[in-house]
Amino acid sequence: MILKTRGRAALMTALLIAGVSVSAAVPLAAQAKARPPLYFSMPTDLTTMDTALMTDAYADQIAINVQEGLLSRQANGQIKAGLAEKWSHSSDGKTWTFKLRKGLKWSNGDKLTASDFVFAWRRIVNPKTGSQAAYKFSGIKNADAIQAGKMSASSLGVRAKDSRTFVVELDHPMPQFELEMAAPQFFAQNPKVARQYGKQLGTASNKQVYDGPYRLVGWNGTNGSFNLIKNSNYWDQKHVKTDKVVETVVKEPTAAIGLYKRGRLDLAPLGSQQAVAANKNRSDFKTYDGNASFYLEFNQTGKTKGLTNRNIRLALSRSIDRQAIADQISGGMYKAATGLVPVGAGGKTADGKDFGTAVRKQTGRYYQYNIKQAKKLFKKGMKQAGLTSLSLSVEATAENPVSKPEVDYLQQAWQQLGNVKVSEKFVPFQQRLQDQQNQNFDVMVAGWSSDYSEPTGYLTLFTNNGTNNDGKWQSKTYTDAFNRAMDQDALNSKARTKDEVDAEVALAKDAGAAPVYWNAYPSLVNPKLKGLQNFNSGDSFYYKYAYVKK
Repeated sequence: MILKTRGRAALMTALLIAGVSVSAAVPLAAQAKARPPLYFSMPTDLTTMDTALMTDAYADQIAINVQEGLLSRQANGQIKAGLAEKWSHSSDGKTWTFKLRKGLKWSNGDKLTASDFVFAWRRIVNPKTGSQAAYKFSGIKNADAIQAGKMSASSLGVRAKDSRTFVVELDHPMPQFELEMAAPQFFAQNPKVARQYGKQLGTASNKQVYDGPYRLVGWNGTNGSFNLIKNSNYWDQKHVKTDKVVETVVKEPTAAIGLYKRGRLDLAPLGSQQAVAANKNRSDFKTYDGNASFYLEFNQTGKTKGLTNRNIRLALSRSIDRQAIADQISGGMYKAATGLVPVGAGGKTADGKDFGTAVRKQTGRYYQYNIKQAKKLFKKGMKQAGLTSLSLSVEATAENPVSKPEVDYLQQAWQQLGNVKVSEKFVPFQQRLQDQQNQNFDVMVAGWSSDYSEPTGYLTLFTNNGTNNDGKWQSKTYTDAFNRAMDQDALNSKARTKDEVDAEVALAKDAGAAPVYWNAYPSLVNPKLKGLQNFNSGDSFYYKYAYVKK
């Protein structure tokens, strides 16, 4: 492999790439003591640093490194202490108490107290905030009534018993509650700063403050390069291994690979079949497990004729050769989906088996390629819908190199069904999110990753009136099963597993959406990069312990 030595020349070159003045470079004496900066890239522009408004994995990726929750994650992704040094819950699982560490501060020097969590949580459930993450708070006392406009945000079941004691009251036990405490949407907010900037909060690095290992510097809201600088006010700053992380937006995957091979990135994702094939035999090739489920969402509002018909949706799903997409289009980067919840990322069943593996015994057949059966279903559905032809637009993210071959495949597959006309639409990631939220689509290629290793983290997508159910599929069977898992059966693992399986089966039988593949992260990784943590649930890369060995 070719990697330039990370001496002064290489550092200055990288600083120039990142938009940092060479005159501001670290003095030579300090460089001798400090570890080299880390260099990472993002495939799309950063959207926001307001944790209440984050909707994408890239914003979350930065957030987990510049903020910290009540709880954090171990190397294996399991929960450990974060800003809270200890925590407990009542015997019925409905009251949780978190004790914050002494002397916590925000990056601007303000004290961080339990009331900062109260403020943040009330703000996110307040309908006026417009947070798409508000659904995550369902189950906390009065959260649903607040979101329905029936109660004020101040009635949310949270309180600061004192400056270091944060208490949460739940309506019922929640199987995922502890795991969620490491997710960005449950982080604190500085009330003074939030009120100062209002709607501008988090729109630039200097319009937010930070309580995590790093603070964000040099992002003006639109630029493609910025830095993460070690936060001297972070409670555990002595264990942050590297003082500086340089982040650069590199929208073209081949450009990221080129930067990596010239020693200007420590990690380069391989986002195409060609890239994987060309690099898979290198000693620095590595595949990280993913936790995202990619699926087709059908607009079932009635806007697109035909998609409200179950048999037409089933036909569209059954005509997809998922294994061909995984093997040929992604070059083996992805795995063919046999359900919504990915194998290895959705936690265990009551008897200790992987949920994704167990549930495919009941759902797998609905996702098997069968063009003969698909044609029969399509003919029947078209007759029921009173249609002689079907026109569909398939929308996907322009920055994703797999989007074009995948949509090309769908176009060819669906035209086999009969009189089907398929047009292709590729838009920037942020526009795709907006179109999805506004139901401005026929068929959307979408993806979802869960904050925690439990099936409900994925099943929450398609509940009736759920904030992320953008296709507006409605199923009482699915929603009732999900609600039981989250409420009356939360502490009964056997009953909860049955509920979660029932929900998966309901989705598959009705083709409420069509899971296509689960992701992985083939990458080129600097062999000298140590301590980088990757979680197959929640947000991926955690930089706190990462460093480049000299």
